[in-house]
Amino acid sequence: MKILGVADSTACFLRHEIITGKIPPGSKLNEVELANRYGVSRPPLREAFRKLEYEKLVNNIPRRGTFVTELSFDDCREVYFTRRTLECAAVDLLAKSGNRDFTKLSESVENLEHFAMPRNSDTTDLADYYGEIAGFHWDLVKDAGNRWLTHCYQSIASTLSRYQLIYLSILSKRSIEDHKIVVECMQEGRFEEAKKQLAEHISRVLNEMLDNI
Repeated sequence: MKILGVADSTACFLRHEIITGKIPPGSKLNEVELANRYGVSRPPLREAFRKLEYEKLVNNIPRRGTFVTELSFDDCREVYFTRRTLECAAVDLLAKSGNRDFTKLSESVENLEHFAMPRNSDTTDLADYYGEIAGFHWDLVKDAGNRWLTHCYQSIASTLSRYQLIYLSILSKRSIEDHKIVVECMQEGRFEEAKKQLAEHISRVLNEMLDNI
């Protein structure tokens, strides 16, 4: 088990509250209030701010303070374009690898089929469900075996999570079926079709989200 330092643990708590919307977009982060809430001193809190600034979750404005990054249509389109590019690149790498064992991806789809969709808007339940969905895409990228691709995907993960939690309120079973089709195509060696299905899935998710925000 990895033991997190104070700054890393604080960043985890703060990241969760930002992603789930408990701390809304545009909010100014009060150092004194947050230090008391998390039971930490201000130096590790500021270090946590710096970590989250790297992830584009917060923005430090000189002489004004640190604010939670706003969400926008343009930002959503950009992060989804990046996501589609990286995940399709992962499929290309998997095709070149000659690997046909996608057990982990298949298990991810099966687990999601048996994971109950939250019946209400509780952000914690939605976050847990999102974790199951995101696990499929994370496994796809990691299985590609390119550490720089994984690093790039990690850099957008937190922002992607913020938008995904919005989408979960309108999620249908079709997303699970999309995942299943992508895996079946790769197992059969039809990687171009898998990439096409994956790109269409991500584009559809984006359009449905933008239509319902």
